[in-house]
Amino acid sequence: MMLGAWVTVVTALVLVVPGALVGRRMTLPWPVAIAAGPPITFAIVSVFTVLYSAIGFEWNAVTALLAVVLTLLAGWAYAAVLSTRRLRGFTPDPTPDDPPLDRRATLALIGGVLVGAVIIAITCIRPLVNTAFAGLNNISQVWDSLWHASSLQWIHETGVGSALRMGELMNYDTHGFNYYPNTWHALGAVIMPLTGANPVELYNTYSPAVLAITVPFGVASLAYWFARHRFDANRSAVLAGAAAAVSALFPSLPYVEVQLTSVPNAVGVSIAPIAAILVISAVRDRRRVLPAAVALSGATATHPSGLILAGVIVVLWWLLEGLWRPAYGRLADLLTLIVTGGITVVGIAPVVYGTISVADTNELPFFDFREEGIGVLKGLGQAAFNGTIPLEQHYPLWGLIILTLLGLGVLAWMRCWAGLAGWVVFVLVAANSVVALGPLSYPLGAIGGYFYNSPHRLTFVVAMFSAAAAGLALGVVALAVARLVSGWSSSDAGRARWAMPAAVAVLLILVAGAGVVRYPADAQIASKERGGKYIGPDDLAAYHWLEGQPGARDSLILNNLDQGTGWIYPVTGLTPLFPFYRANDFSQRQRDLYWGVSTIGADPHIDQIVRDMNVHYVIDSPPSYWPFQNGVPDPENGVQGDPFLALRLHGAPGLTPVFRQGNVTIYRVDDDVLAPQG
Repeated sequence: MMLGAWVTVVTALVLVVPGALVGRRMTLPWPVAIAAGPPITFAIVSVFTVLYSAIGFEWNAVTALLAVVLTLLAGWAYAAVLSTRRLRGFTPDPTPDDPPLDRRATLALIGGVLVGAVIIAITCIRPLVNTAFAGLNNISQVWDSLWHASSLQWIHETGVGSALRMGELMNYDTHGFNYYPNTWHALGAVIMPLTGANPVELYNTYSPAVLAITVPFGVASLAYWFARHRFDANRSAVLAGAAAAVSALFPSLPYVEVQLTSVPNAVGVSIAPIAAILVISAVRDRRRVLPAAVALSGATATHPSGLILAGVIVVLWWLLEGLWRPAYGRLADLLTLIVTGGITVVGIAPVVYGTISVADTNELPFFDFREEGIGVLKGLGQAAFNGTIPLEQHYPLWGLIILTLLGLGVLAWMRCWAGLAGWVVFVLVAANSVVALGPLSYPLGAIGGYFYNSPHRLTFVVAMFSAAAAGLALGVVALAVARLVSGWSSSDAGRARWAMPAAVAVLLILVAGAGVVRYPADAQIASKERGGKYIGPDDLAAYHWLEGQPGARDSLILNNLDQGTGWIYPVTGLTPLFPFYRANDFSQRQRDLYWGVSTIGADPHIDQIVRDMNVHYVIDSPPSYWPFQNGVPDPENGVQGDPFLALRLHGAPGLTPVFRQGNVTIYRVDDDVLAPQG
């Protein structure tokens, strides 16, 4: 648990501090700069990993520090240009939307964020330490976790952090092009040597650690924006702190995403509201145009779904609020948004290029998770109140539902129409991922497509709005109680001054208590896919045994990608032919070797491939991930089957079994196969 705590602290510092310093350098006030720290940090990572790969620099802790220094210099130049006489007319000093917070409001905000962060980190990390096999070296059984852990190892090992070069990891033989938004992985690779965690330990602790920061930050930003429609900055900060704490009680936010390993998507989405609200504030304070664009590019580079959420928030604000209460005039305000968007496009150029380049293999709008037998009303209810897959067994959570409804009422009272509309839009999008909503199905599916039309990813978005609303409801009650106590104690100035801090403290203690009550259920959700169904203790024993064998580290290991044995790479650093469950641009010799594994030693063509690729070991660990990948191959009936089945049943003339434990077998390639042929 100490390692988990250490990784969480280091993650918080590395994630927030660089971006906050840059944001402050670009004229943002400290509270706003700290809130914008995560998306700005990810923007720095996104730009410099691509740039470094293009010029041949490695991405590591030293070069990452250099990137921060260069960005700080750019921020200093930006502030200097804004201060020139010629540009002052374009960026007039507005009445500040974010005046300085007093000490009590600041402490309330910090306290709420800390309560939310601690609940999330403990709920996600403690179950692995106490109950999962191998502890923090436990292997998640979900498909994407292998990619994330391997990416952390790959970037740390090679220094290649560019999102445009991830094909080099995905396919050992061809290095075919593949784009993947990997700012989250690149930042984690920098943290690895700072914490001393190995790739698997880092993956298991870094995943929840980042969400422990970005979820409370994102929900608090939403709540602050909502509250500013009615309250002053100090009261809004108190409400934001309440929302940050409450965010840890929504299972759809951190716990489902940790279970299903869609953490980069969750991180990108959770920081998107921060970027969106910064864009909105740039309309009134044009000095924020560049930091807003940088933050938006950081959210987008972390996962493109972040851009969709931010875009929806900004568009709804413009239609429902900005058009009717312009800062400098409708056209001038629209031009500010257009300029901010244009700068963002420059910052996300690698994302645009990469997404277009892999569009043929990522038809996002056509993912279908709809369930038969679910009516429209039930689908809407599940989407609105955290009941979609995989949370059916935990639905309904009446406490959260009541708080959400009360919070939506508060939003209506505050006339925060854009916030209400955002909640409604994503409820409809999430419901449409479960049940078709008639003529709305296609446009809603187009929005949801960037979230793979996955119910749990879309419910995550709804839950962010719901948590912000619930925090408002609780915070308003706390403020009302504090005001009532202050009225009673008006004759005692000291008591009146402490009424609000005491009310906030009681509120945070109650939320922490609710976190303790919810711990068993939420911990079970977060650690659900950890039982070793595909990769278990026998596999780990095999990996570590092979790690110590002669020639293993200097050769290639032939593995069955369908079995997930690519985990040998993040666990030991050995090189498998297939480091993931899929690969781009298979070469012909990969296909021949994969399907001809049982003929090694009998087929000269296959033997030559073994020599050319320097294969010394073969590992087999059934079952495969998907049912159609098991059993006898039957292409005519759509059954891919298992190419290693014949090896398992009959062996291969050129392979000798050297390790068996459970379902795992390791074969060594015989010397006569590896010997040069005359």
